[in-house]
Amino acid sequence: MEFVLLSILVLVVIASMVTTKLTDSGNPYPFTKKETLYTHIEKGFLNLLERAIGNEYKIVSRVKLIDVIDFKSDTTSKSKRVALTKAQNKQLDYVLLDKETLNIVAAIDLVNNNNKQGHKAQKDWFVNGALESAGIPHIRMKVKAGYKPLEVRQAIMFKLGKSSPKKPMIKTRNSSKPAVLSPSQIKTQSTGLVQA
Repeated sequence: MEFVLLSILVLVVIASMVTTKLTDSGNPYPFTKKETLYTHIEKGFLNLLERAIGNEYKIVSRVKLIDVIDFKSDTTSKSKRVALTKAQNKQLDYVLLDKETLNIVAAIDLVNNNNKQGHKAQKDWFVNGALESAGIPHIRMKVKAGYKPLEVRQAIMFKLGKSSPKKPMIKTRNSSKPAVLSPSQIKTQSTGLVQA
């Protein structure tokens, strides 16, 4: 009799454990919709990018590194496995594509040195090396308020080795009339935006 009661008790415990397991994690789709796809910073910078260069390039966001690079033909299978393991979880914030051919033009990453709210705080040497090896310019833009579309455009064009058709204008401190920047000042301003 004790054996029967003990067996019934064990079966009840097992049944309750199975029921709990099925109700808690038995749903194969435990998802809900996110309210927004981008963070506030990502959305603002995407809008800024579109104003700065949207007429010339398509802008794709959140692209996996392995989607923009490929292996050289003479790469050994061991080297491929090692590199793929390192590259698999890497992501680029934005990728610029040629509007006509959809060829990859450059990769852009947002850099936030103050905190890590989803943005890269330190340079990822693997990503930088992989893009450089593949011949893809890697543009790192500091996260900060107050960028003007023309500034961003000039910084990107400088990094791509192209000149921007418009000359930047700044107001001088002693005068209300704008002054045109010299080529060396443009270079300094452009590199200051993209170096992080």
